[in-house]
Amino acid sequence: MSITSDGSYFEDFTVGDTLVHQRGRTITEADNHNFTSLVMNTAELHFNQDLIDRNPSAYVGGKLLVYGGVVLAFTVGLASEDTSENAIAEVEMDNGKHTNPVFHGDTIYAESTVLEKRDADRPDAGLVKFKLIGKKPDGTVVVEIERTVLIKRKTHYLPA
Repeated sequence: MSITSDGSYFEDFTVGDTLVHQRGRTITEADNHNFTSLVMNTAELHFNQDLIDRNPSAYVGGKLLVYGGVVLAFTVGLASEDTSENAIAEVEMDNGKHTNPVFHGDTIYAESTVLEKRDADRPDAGLVKFKLIGKKPDGTVVVEIERTVLIKRKTHYLPA
């Protein structure tokens, strides 16, 4: 019995297809504070409400912002079941940008578009490049990034 899907191997992806990932994730204050502390992020707009309260017009919405690393990590996580369950490695993340703010209590959904497929330097896997987008339920895009994943080939990993 396999813990991964039979539908997320290299051969299953088609350039141009968009996968709308089914799960969403509401980002809590605890998520933001814990992750921000773990990575030793010192930007106070992620954890010092008093600073923001003293000069709310200087900060987006006068509220604590969720750290972009949290937004990106959760967006990649939401996409992983469909795009990298059969991955050997995350190879590259490039051209990333945060396009709109995320606050405590916002929910993120993800979608991935297959941009490119190519052979790898090994016969058991290929490279798939995705455009990953994280968005709020109203469609507001909050993060975009291109990610390249080394993914197993069915021909080498599934029994004939």
